[in-house]
Amino acid sequence: MKAWNSTFKASRTPLVRGEFKRKKPVSNKEQSLAMRIAMQCGTLAQHKRKPSKLLRSEEHRRNVAALGCLLTGAEAQACHVNFGKGMGIKACDSLCFPLAPHLHAQHDQGGMPKKERWRVEWEYVDKTRAQLIRKNLWSAELEAHYRVAVEPLSRVVHEEEA
Repeated sequence: MKAWNSTFKASRTPLVRGEFKRKKPVSNKEQSLAMRIAMQCGTLAQHKRKPSKLLRSEEHRRNVAALGCLLTGAEAQACHVNFGKGMGIKACDSLCFPLAPHLHAQHDQGGMPKKERWRVEWEYVDKTRAQLIRKNLWSAELEAHYRVAVEPLSRVVHEEEA
């Protein structure tokens, strides 16, 4: 005689699916207790994004690209230095130099030791700055941003001299 397994019993009534009950949606207007208390006391801090210390100027990048590639003289793109930046963070626009598209890609992919690349970038930025000054396209604002942005790069490039 076979033993009866209760899990195989046929259900006498079919399963009926109940209505799906949604939870109360959380709106952005609802505030935490701490936020409500701070508002009542008048101590709620209004957080604002700090202005960027880095120069962002499309006009300057266009002026740099218009100079032509420093190495070949062909059409160029404004290439940022690869020093002092992170993932998704460009260096200051005052540290741009013109390179042809294929050389720009090659520069960004690496292929040379970091210290050598930083030295080359220093030279390229210096040449670009000199050309823009000669064409009267280097403003006082650019110079101020350049002085701040180039300081860390100059310490690394000229560390042997110190």
